[in-house]
Amino acid sequence: MAETTRVSTEELERREKYLRAGLREVHPLDPFTWSYPMKGAGVMFGTSILGCHLYNVWNKRPYYYAIVPRLIGVGIMTAVGYGMGSLREHHYKTRDAVIQHYIELHPKDFDHFNDSTYFI
Repeated sequence: MAETTRVSTEELERREKYLRAGLREVHPLDPFTWSYPMKGAGVMFGTSILGCHLYNVWNKRPYYYAIVPRLIGVGIMTAVGYGMGSLREHHYKTRDAVIQHYIELHPKDFDHFNDSTYFI
């Protein structure tokens, strides 16, 4: 019965590649496959456009009211979102590298996580 819980090395590598950010195939209609900078830029772009629209609706102004400064503001906010996403991506890559380095330095501490050698 314990033999069925054994996981092959190929399956472990597939799972690791699937879970790491940036290794999945990007689909334009699926935001879960986008990189962190693109997610940040998309969220900030959508939030900025929605904010401009709601401001115009609330104050009963046409959609083209102060369009040039607002488009500049939307561009700036999109760039801020992209920067925040880049910072997040850098943080996660640094964290993964530190953890991977620690695992390489202390492999005996992580032997119990290796499904290919032990049975559950």
